[in-house]
Amino acid sequence: MKGYQTHSQTGILLNANEASQNVDDNVKQEILDAISNLALNRYPDTTCHELHDLYANIMNVPSSWILSGNGSDQMLGFLIQYYLQGNKTLYTLAPDFSMYDYYVELNHAKIEKFETSLDGSFDVDAFISNGKDKKVDMILFSNPNNPTGHAISKLEMIQICEAFSNIPVIFDEAYMEFGNESAIDLLKTYPMAFVCRTLSKAYGLAGIRCGFMISSQVEKLASLFIPYALSSVTQTIASVVLRHAEAYKVNIAAIISERERMYREVKDYKTISFYPSNANFLYGRTDKKDILMNLFKEKNITIRNYADTSFRITIGTSEENEMVLDVLRRFEYANS
Repeated sequence: MKGYQTHSQTGILLNANEASQNVDDNVKQEILDAISNLALNRYPDTTCHELHDLYANIMNVPSSWILSGNGSDQMLGFLIQYYLQGNKTLYTLAPDFSMYDYYVELNHAKIEKFETSLDGSFDVDAFISNGKDKKVDMILFSNPNNPTGHAISKLEMIQICEAFSNIPVIFDEAYMEFGNESAIDLLKTYPMAFVCRTLSKAYGLAGIRCGFMISSQVEKLASLFIPYALSSVTQTIASVVLRHAEAYKVNIAAIISERERMYREVKDYKTISFYPSNANFLYGRTDKKDILMNLFKEKNITIRNYADTSFRITIGTSEENEMVLDVLRRFEYANS
């Protein structure tokens, strides 16, 4: 069994797809005031009533369809544990989020991966056909994809839900705030569909570990989930931030604008291949990655380095992004 490799915490951090800026000072003060009134000697509200009501309003779903936990990966781990007992098979993409492998191995289940193109795209009809042939028991993949940033359309989501209507189909939407078409609207039509979301990315709350599972199945599954999964502190911080959800739309729009600005500049590079992204990062490949990584190291910029020729760069502040572009320009000029 392989453990999950955590991210470096040194340099200008553009390796973990975190928000580059901390919570606004006014919101931070509101958080501090709310925490000061907590009864820390009491167990937290295991129903997360206030938090779920706030998030349900944002997502336009019944609050009874929401379950929250210690990051969205805890929700994914719970679903794998519940549905894949007895040596059953998870069906996912390659590449995708490595925690899927971790939870599958932890629960002694099996995993079947469908290879995507270099840009993360894949033939949905072939994906469905292969899944049927392999008699898979659960479908789970990130959309937008981590690490490629590719996202499938709602029509393609419907194709998958229709083809696998009798097994759980889970859309890991950790980056959907930066994308376009969510599977949320499909939950009413497809009872076995799930959406998982997180506050770690668009809401800049990676430090508190708060994620959600959304599905009509939650009403059945909630009683089986670990009690007190979210501390009173986490619930309080998340609730305060979600009351300011409208303000975060400005931050999200700025990140998308920066992503598109950067992609426009680098998409025609000869020495690096970059791909369109629906997330808060850009994914690329180069045969001279060692040289590129050294250039980033010289500038004290930390990006995500994969074992093959690929890498991933989080969209940071405009100043950080300009530093990244400067490195990429130097690399392109020197190696083309």
